[in-house]
Amino acid sequence: MKSNRKELAGSSQDSPRREFLRLAARYGYGAALIATLGLPMATYSQRASAAAAAADEEKAKRARAKHVLTLGLDSSVNHTPDGAVTKVAMWLFGNLEFKAAVEQHSKGAVYVDIHDGAALGSQTAALRKVQLGVIQAADCSTQNAAELAPIWNVIDIPYQIGPVANYWKLLFSHEFDQGVRAKSAQANMMCLFTLPTTRWLEMSHKVEHPVRKPEDVKGLKIRVTGSKLEQAAFKILPANPTPIAWSEVFTAMKDGAVDGIHVAATSVLDGGMGPVVGQLVDVDWMYNSDSTWLATRWFKALPPDLQEAVMEGAYDAQVHIYKNFARLRRDQAGIEPDSPKVGWRTFDTKFVRLTDAERGAWRDYLSLERNKATLNELIDRFGRKEYEMVNRVVQGGGGEPKRWWKA
Repeated sequence: MKSNRKELAGSSQDSPRREFLRLAARYGYGAALIATLGLPMATYSQRASAAAAAADEEKAKRARAKHVLTLGLDSSVNHTPDGAVTKVAMWLFGNLEFKAAVEQHSKGAVYVDIHDGAALGSQTAALRKVQLGVIQAADCSTQNAAELAPIWNVIDIPYQIGPVANYWKLLFSHEFDQGVRAKSAQANMMCLFTLPTTRWLEMSHKVEHPVRKPEDVKGLKIRVTGSKLEQAAFKILPANPTPIAWSEVFTAMKDGAVDGIHVAATSVLDGGMGPVVGQLVDVDWMYNSDSTWLATRWFKALPPDLQEAVMEGAYDAQVHIYKNFARLRRDQAGIEPDSPKVGWRTFDTKFVRLTDAERGAWRDYLSLERNKATLNELIDRFGRKEYEMVNRVVQGGGGEPKRWWKA
C-alpha cells in the first residue's frame, strides 16, 4: 500500500507530459486525457483518481456500444499540454472532437477507441491497416495516402488550390465528395475530415543565404513525401528531391543529409524540429492535408442511422477545425505576423515572407503552362476529370460549412 500511495502522490519535478504518460500507462490514454483536461490545476493524486473513474466510464461505454471504431493516431493526444487551442499534435486537430461527436450522435452505439503515439503504426502503415480492414480508422496526410489511393495526387498541382479559403470549398463540396472522395472510398479509404495547412520550405541553419526565389534552392537536397506531384515539383525546380522517413528528418537536417524539408510549419513544430530550422519560407504551392480516414466496408456495414451518426461526427470535427483554424496558426503555431511569442516565435528561426512578385516567380516556374509535358502526363495518369472538377470548385463560390455528403 505504501508504494501505491507513493506512486499516486507523483513528483513535484514531473513535467505535465511526464505526469500524463504515467497516468496513461496506468489508466489508458483516454482516461488520462479526461483527467488532465478536466483538472488542469489539480494535484497528481487528484488527477489519478479522476483518471481511474474515467477509465471505468470508458470501459462501460465500450461495453454498452454495439460497434467499436478503432482509431490509430501517429502522435500524442496530449502532445502540447499547454496548447492555447488544442492539446493534441496540431496535425491531429479534430480527432478528439470526432470521438465525442460520434459517440453523442450514435447515442453510445458507436464507441471510438483511440490508440495514439503510433501504437498501431506510422501514418502509411496504419492507413494500410484501414485499407485492409484490420482497424477502422487512422490519421494520414493525403500526400502519404496517395501511395494507397493515387487519386489524391490531383489536388497537389502547384498553386492549383490557392489560399485556404479555396480549400474549405473542396472540403464542404458535394461535387468534390462525389469525385475525389468517392474514388478514394472505392479503395476502402473514406476521407472524413482534414486540417489543410500550406506547406512551407523549412531550411536548415546550414543554408546561409535567404531562400526567396526558385534559383535559391539550386542543388539543395530537399526532403519530399510520397506525393508524385511534390516529387515532380522538386524535379522541375533546380533542387534535389530526397525521400527520407519522417522519423529521420531531425537528424538529417542537423547533420546536413538534407538542406531543407517541404512540410506544414505546424507539423514541423510539433515534430520537435524547431532547433534545426533556420528559415521558414512561405512558398504555399501545395497543402499538408492532414486527414482522418475510415474503412469504407466497415462504414457500409453499419445501419443507416449509425452511418449518419459517423458522418455527423466527421462534420462536427471539420467545422471545429474550420472555426479554430486561424487561432491555431496564430496562438499556438506562432506563424502569423501578429502571433504572440508562442510556437515558432520561441526559436531563432527567420521568417521569409515572400512578396507577391516573389511568389509569382515560384508560381511561374512551377506552372502548367511552363511544364506541360511533365504535369499533363501526371494529371492524365491520376485523373484529369477530377483535376478539372477541383479547378471548378476552387474557382467557384461557397466555402462555408455544409454537409458535403448530401446534395
